[in-house]
Amino acid sequence: LLGLPPSGAYTMAEQLARAEALIMALMSTDNATRGQAEEAYNQAKSNPDELVTLLCGLQANSAQEQVRSLTAVLLRKACQQSHSKDGKSEGSLLERISPHIRDQMKQQLLNCVQTEQKRNIQKKICDAVGQMGVALLSVDTNAWPELGPFIMSATHGNNVELHEAAYTILNALSEIVAEKWKHQHGELINIYKGSMAPTQTLQVRNAALKALSAFLNSLEDPKGRTPFQELVPLMLQTIGDALQQNAEDECRDALEVFVEIAEVNIKFLKKDLSQCVAAMVQIAMNKSYEDSLRHMALEFILTAAEGAPTLARKLPEFCTNAVPVALQMMLEIECDTPEELQEWENEEEDDDHDTDVNNYDVGEEALDRLAIAMGGKTMMPILSKQIQDWFPSQNWKERHAALMAISQSGEGCEAQMAKQLETIVKIIVTKFQDPHPRVRWAAINTIGQMSTDFGPKMQNKLHATVLPSLLNAMDDQSKRVQAHAAAAIINFCEHCERQTLQPYLQQLLAKLMVLLQRDQRRVQEQAVTAVASVADVAEADFTPFYDSFIPRLKHFLQAASGKEFRMLRGKAMECISLIGVAVGKEKFGKDATDVMEILISTRGNNELEPDDPQISFMLQACARICKCLGEQFKPYLPFVIPPLLTSAQIDPELHVTDADDDDGGEEEEEGMESVTVAIRGQGHKRITIRTSALEEKATACSMLHSYVADLKEGFFPYVQQVASILVPLIKFQYMDDVRTASMLTIPELLESAILAVKNSVDALATPEFVSQLKDFVISPIIEQLRAEPDVETLTCMLDAFSSLLSHGDFEHARLTEQQIISSAEVLKELVEESHERRNEREKREADDEPDEEEQDQMEGDGEREECLMQSLVDCISSLFKVYKSGFLPTFQQHLQALFSKMLMPQSTANDRATALCVFDDIIEHCSSDGASDGYVDQLCKALLRYSTDENAEVRQAAVYGVGLTAQYVRAEVFQEPMAQEAAQTMLKVLESATADQDDDSASATDNAVSALGKLCKRSETIANAALPRWLKALPLRADVAEAQLVHRMLCELVESSNVHLLGAQHERLPEVICVFGQIYSSELIEDELKPRIAHLLQQVQQGLPQVLHALPTTPHFTTLSPEVQEQIKNAIEEALLK
Repeated sequence: LLGLPPSGAYTMAEQLARAEALIMALMSTDNATRGQAEEAYNQAKSNPDELVTLLCGLQANSAQEQVRSLTAVLLRKACQQSHSKDGKSEGSLLERISPHIRDQMKQQLLNCVQTEQKRNIQKKICDAVGQMGVALLSVDTNAWPELGPFIMSATHGNNVELHEAAYTILNALSEIVAEKWKHQHGELINIYKGSMAPTQTLQVRNAALKALSAFLNSLEDPKGRTPFQELVPLMLQTIGDALQQNAEDECRDALEVFVEIAEVNIKFLKKDLSQCVAAMVQIAMNKSYEDSLRHMALEFILTAAEGAPTLARKLPEFCTNAVPVALQMMLEIECDTPEELQEWENEEEDDDHDTDVNNYDVGEEALDRLAIAMGGKTMMPILSKQIQDWFPSQNWKERHAALMAISQSGEGCEAQMAKQLETIVKIIVTKFQDPHPRVRWAAINTIGQMSTDFGPKMQNKLHATVLPSLLNAMDDQSKRVQAHAAAAIINFCEHCERQTLQPYLQQLLAKLMVLLQRDQRRVQEQAVTAVASVADVAEADFTPFYDSFIPRLKHFLQAASGKEFRMLRGKAMECISLIGVAVGKEKFGKDATDVMEILISTRGNNELEPDDPQISFMLQACARICKCLGEQFKPYLPFVIPPLLTSAQIDPELHVTDADDDDGGEEEEEGMESVTVAIRGQGHKRITIRTSALEEKATACSMLHSYVADLKEGFFPYVQQVASILVPLIKFQYMDDVRTASMLTIPELLESAILAVKNSVDALATPEFVSQLKDFVISPIIEQLRAEPDVETLTCMLDAFSSLLSHGDFEHARLTEQQIISSAEVLKELVEESHERRNEREKREADDEPDEEEQDQMEGDGEREECLMQSLVDCISSLFKVYKSGFLPTFQQHLQALFSKMLMPQSTANDRATALCVFDDIIEHCSSDGASDGYVDQLCKALLRYSTDENAEVRQAAVYGVGLTAQYVRAEVFQEPMAQEAAQTMLKVLESATADQDDDSASATDNAVSALGKLCKRSETIANAALPRWLKALPLRADVAEAQLVHRMLCELVESSNVHLLGAQHERLPEVICVFGQIYSSELIEDELKPRIAHLLQQVQQGLPQVLHALPTTPHFTTLSPEVQEQIKNAIEEALLK
């Protein structure tokens, strides 16, 4: 019954009746019936002429509204490309029907637009007309000659429904109109003028607005929009007239159009932006309008600020008007009666049953977005005045809003607030004693947020103000305020150092223990997380408190049953694991076993629901316990790894549907998010994805990375399976975190396999397996490096690639010649693409004259590109380190010209520093066999020239290269005259006015001192002249790695009684002793050097005691600060006692 009849078997009326039955079956609520109907409909597509004929017939003749509605949708889909399950295009029905059927379809659709009485169905028919027009006119602009005249005629007639329908078609045809009908753009302006005139109905004016917006968005050349700017006043008037007529639905539709234009083409409104903003402010501030209208008007203001911050900042009234809108909405908050206050007290902060958006929430979010978009220099003067007015107010809502305004604007106004941080914080903590609990809550919330926004500066400087106040707040009469005080401790600990927290531990943990014992689940949850945060910071300092907390936390795991306690149990898992990491395996070991048994029982005996928060907490807790136990965790891997593998493979259920489909209006399922986008040639599509699945997938990938990194060869049994899952995920396009975690795991998997081979941990761990694993991962990695769109993610991927390349020091993990070439090619492409992005930024900067805020953003982009370039250099360095001169031919063929150009004086400082680092690698890794000899002459000239460059990074790369040349290049290549010239240049660097002007300069100078020392070791002549000056530069402090090398050299020279260093009469020995005293108990020497220095000082005490005795009176010693003098005396005293 559901199949369409064969041709000629029935009359047309009978065929239409059976077709109508099929359409009705497609809408059946019975799954079986609907499934059979879908199968029958798909079979009918094999005869496209008959199917389209019947659909057109139903569209024109069916008495059933729901049939005509679905038929219009099916006719639109008949004009779209369809795809098979494997993603291959199957074309469209429209492409497969006969020309005469196509002509009939065109005519019948236009007829149905005119005859259909139901507005919603007529719109769907118009969508079908538009889709058919796109399909036909994209190929041949003359394929539907009747369509243009039909539209024009409809816009000039008196039929309101037909007039609106014309614009619905134009909306669907926006891409065609924008690019294929350019000759009619002048006429279009007049048509829009007429259709948006005040004499037209709001129905028609809104349809014209929507079509105009779609048209503007489809124009590729921004100049094409300019003539249409004269329409903006009429567009604005549509909103005003809708409000006057109390037509709020039509007003909302018009506001949505303005928001859409602001998102994509805000500069189109440039000439009238001031008037637009003024109108939106009036709507947003008027409490008599529906909240949805006010929210939409405010959304326009925010979108304009985010889309064109420079333009908005140039409007003097923009922030002045916009900020009060947000602040006034933040006053629209309930809690005036005892009943409302009690309801707030009992409300769960993470309750998601109340999804209604209220004005307070909208205002709060608006302030945050405004601050980020406009920047602190613009926002703070306006915001500060209102906050100062409201802080002493008798109205608790104004005090509450003032505090939350600070909290919400901290990110955007960070630089300006930082200058007054102490004053602001001290004022806020006074509100911890406010009479109203919501104000106290807001004050604590603001301190918590500022701990995040201004850490670690706030923690380091204001801990004595913040922590005692939070401790007192934990005794507040309001349980909700107590819980929030514990939550603020969590924020404070994010950027807190161990020594800062240590003096408060006793009192802080005592307070938290009291909260844990309260019979208030919300308070307990926050207290548990606060204890976890404290333990994470305190590390071993938490050990004395371990026995007090662990039993209580284990009790939560064992006794807190019921769905309402899932979060508490999850947080207890988190807390126990963080405490375990803090105190270490020796203290935590026994309890770790108990906890793992509880977790295994929880997962095994209780069927956890997919959305149970315990799952995520459990996964992360197990990973931390693994980090603590190390090898002892291996027995639990069969419990933790399989669920992670399942989660890593979870389907995020991405769906792409037509935005106009009926089911698009259904309420979104929990955990799903949708966005509607315009796709060229396909119209508006709704993209839906399960975000909870994305988060689960990302967490699983991160956990797998943690396990393999911690267990090394102990993870080997899972290496092959994990690689097979994660390697494809480096291309997972829907979430950066998944790609990053997957990529970071790959070199760890390879290392696990290599160590398993070296330590013979498994019969399957063979050199051949390592080679196969390397071959399995390398091509997908190179492909994704080419394709990765996000700069920060690409930087992380390159770091992982560098690590992978470094494993080539194991023979069976070495790349093949072709793999090395492919690696070099992709690195070259990425350098060139980075340069292209930089050129685009410079062009944009020159064209747009960015203000300070935009300049800061561009500088941020530039810094991210510099990090990317450093990661690229690290990859090249890994190739040289592993393959040494064997990589040189590939480098010369693919990369040398690029980096030689970057080395030129006209290149940017970052390019020059980058190129120097690459050529430094050639000196370091290709000199032992003379492969670098051909580079030395020209490279030395560049190194010496750039050693005195004004840029510190360039100087550091250059002087470091001088040191490498002195250390690695043969004497017959780097000859004495060249070495002496280099030494003179290094001395010039030491005497430069920029030598120690900042941290970067100091680090460059440290490397120059190191290079000079290496030149002295190379040549007696240089040593005689330069070692005394070299000694005066010690100790080094800025570059710890270089400092350790130089201080070891100092020790070796003293041990050999080097006369150039000490002087003929040991006259420079006091200087040496002063250096030894300053480095003796510091990170500036390696551990093995400390006893050697002690032995040398003891030798001086025995052989030249007068030197030590007279040390405090020597000229050099007396020039040192009292603190350094005391440090030297203590070090000498300690060394002599050893």
